Amino acid sequence: MTMNNAQAAEAIRAHHGEMATTLRRGVAALGAAVQARQGHFDQQQAVLDYLDHELLPHAAAEERTVYAAADVGPAALLVRAMRDEHVNLIAHIDAFRKASDAIQAVALSSAILALFDSHLAKENDLLIPALQADPSVSLAELLDGMHELLG
Repeated sequence: MTMNNAQAAEAIRAHHGEMATTLRRGVAALGAAVQARQGHFDQQQAVLDYLDHELLPHAAAEERTVYAAADVGPAALLVRAMRDEHVNLIAHIDAFRKASDAIQAVALSSAILALFDSHLAKENDLLIPALQADPSVSLAELLDGMHELLG
């Protein structure tokens, strides 16, 4: 079955929701471990694994597909800002990777979650509708392209 643009947009938003929920759970587990004065390294590593194996590859695939399609016309400034947010997320993830104590790890993971939530809101509420309104863009093809990039 081939998706239309509305179905593809909904699939993208649903996937973003799943990503946010997974990250939120990992950050909460890290916070709970720290609050209970348990070792936090396993939870920190679990969050890092998710960031490294899911979130960062997703962001890179978006840049090659969705962002490339929107990097012209009225959405170009939004795409530039969103690429800058990816750079900011990567910097926070690198700092989180190097966090040597529990307080730092919780603070940085919370910052990453807040940045990611804000970023997803822009994608879901601004970028995806702009692409849906562009008759020269097929969100379904872009979604297929992301699946190919991500495996």
